[in-house]
Amino acid sequence: MTINKWGGLASFLLTVSFIVAPFIYLTGNLREPIGIFTYDLADFLYGPVISVCLITMTYALREHIGKSAFRRMDLALLASVLSAVGMAAVAFFRASNRHYHILHPDLNLENSTTVLIIWTTLVAGASAIGFHFLGWLYVLIGSAGWTSGLFPRLLTIFYFLAGVSALFVYLFPELEGFVLLISMIIGVWQGILLWKHDMGASPSLHG
Repeated sequence: MTINKWGGLASFLLTVSFIVAPFIYLTGNLREPIGIFTYDLADFLYGPVISVCLITMTYALREHIGKSAFRRMDLALLASVLSAVGMAAVAFFRASNRHYHILHPDLNLENSTTVLIIWTTLVAGASAIGFHFLGWLYVLIGSAGWTSGLFPRLLTIFYFLAGVSALFVYLFPELEGFVLLISMIIGVWQGILLWKHDMGASPSLHG
């Protein structure tokens, strides 16, 4: 497995996680027999999996275009770590809160307005951090790809669209769905290009 293939695999897994985890959060039911397991799966995908995939994908791209834009790709790698921390925090807050509720049903925490407000604020804040630095990550990768000429132009445009939108999710939470949609397109496209091309054999990722 070359670093390109690891980056491609990370891109594909990132796409799957961006689809499956939010779907479970929106449609899951803890009262179902496998409800707890499905939510735990969502937390695992949204936390550890997305975090590792973001960093791995960025590292692979940094190895590929680092010579053409090494400062921006170094910053992109840093942004990927900060975004990963935010995304993981969201999953860990959700998991910790859910399991505490399950272990202490006598406290009726789901009916506590104070608990719900604090939990919602923490999750929203951590999510905003994750998406904000995801925005910087996408903008930096898009910029490096555009100026180096190593990426297809349309792919860099998708990076810019998702990146600029993600920067302002903390102000306009409704942008989150749009960012995830474009991220899925980026993940599949970037994954295919990274998987197909060997860094030692191909100077660009134009497919």
